[in-house]
Amino acid sequence: MRILVVSAMFPPNVLGGAEISAFNLSSWLQKQGHEIGVLTAAKSPSEEKFGEIVDGMKIWSIYMPRPYPIFAQGAVEQKYLKPIWHLQDHLDPRNRSTVAKVLEEFRPDFCNVHYLTGIGHNVLSELGKRDIPVMYVMPDLALSCVRLTMFRDGKTCERQCSPCKASAAFKRSDFRSVRRIGFCAPSRANLERNARFQALDAYPTAHILNANKYPAPSVTRTASATVRFIYVGRLHAAKGVDMLIQAADMIHDLDYSLTIVGGGAEEETLRQKYGHRPRIEFTGHVPLQEAINRIAGSDVLCIPSIWLENSPGVVIQALGMGVPVIGSEVGGIPELVQHDETGLLVAPGDIAAWSSALKLLVVDRERLNKFQRNATSRANEFDQDFIGKRYAAFMDRIVNFGGRPAQ
Repeated sequence: MRILVVSAMFPPNVLGGAEISAFNLSSWLQKQGHEIGVLTAAKSPSEEKFGEIVDGMKIWSIYMPRPYPIFAQGAVEQKYLKPIWHLQDHLDPRNRSTVAKVLEEFRPDFCNVHYLTGIGHNVLSELGKRDIPVMYVMPDLALSCVRLTMFRDGKTCERQCSPCKASAAFKRSDFRSVRRIGFCAPSRANLERNARFQALDAYPTAHILNANKYPAPSVTRTASATVRFIYVGRLHAAKGVDMLIQAADMIHDLDYSLTIVGGGAEEETLRQKYGHRPRIEFTGHVPLQEAINRIAGSDVLCIPSIWLENSPGVVIQALGMGVPVIGSEVGGIPELVQHDETGLLVAPGDIAAWSSALKLLVVDRERLNKFQRNATSRANEFDQDFIGKRYAAFMDRIVNFGGRPAQ
């Protein structure tokens, strides 16, 4: 098939895991003989591409009409620009006309939607006009929440606020304009949460892990008397890093180290607050290969998120390298980590419980060794070919879907 991938962010422009997953699935489909086109957002007009071949894929990288590009989300100080940005993302007719040109040039048989925020959700109507089947991948809660996370003021939202209700209604109208559309998510928890607010039961749905293939580590783990904990990811309040460091502080008399890998909005605050701690190292943002090497050289990965994480790729990377995980019992994390088998699940935001979990693996090395052996045995579950075939089967199911029943 000729498959168009729509993802506002796409390598080499990477801010998170969604765009890495979009690239990995696209690359796998390309290896199966499909022709791949990609529509993504450019950081600036000078970076625009119009059907250029990159890594064997046809790339349309277009600077979308917005007050600021999606890559500046979270860094914009003028808060009054945000409502304008979102209104354009929902309603601007130039979103549709931009996509229409790409559709006419590439003429896809199928469309994989990975990340519409920044391209415009109303572009689905252009796919509907042409009766192009669509697989809508949900790496987050954007279908139900303007912020993408259903997380606000330090806690998960149990209900939609008025702006999110309005946004969800527009998005519902948009995806209903596509006759053959199916929804999948790497996390069953997030699939069910989106389905709760968007009534997706009339459509094909699936829970499929990301078909990622990560570079192998170029280092080998060496034995250490010190238990080496590591966090890898964005430094954002929803990630719970501040809480993790407080939990580690409570066992300061034990032999451990904690490395914080990544950058983000909270980096400077965390460095100022904890940078002087002798057991804690902040690396800042590092290239993917270095992040993988640092995980491989550690003993335990920590994922202390307090929001509904989807299916963190960093957990899959760690388990695939035999590195057990202490993770928050929230979102899709419990779907990856088997409690007391490949790691520990801990109540999100519970500093005392997290401190106890860290202490347990410092003092009980036999349990840690067991977790490492069990994690290694699960590596085949994350094989790209195995997961890619599940995506291919789901795409076939969408192609043969007769459409949502009339209401």
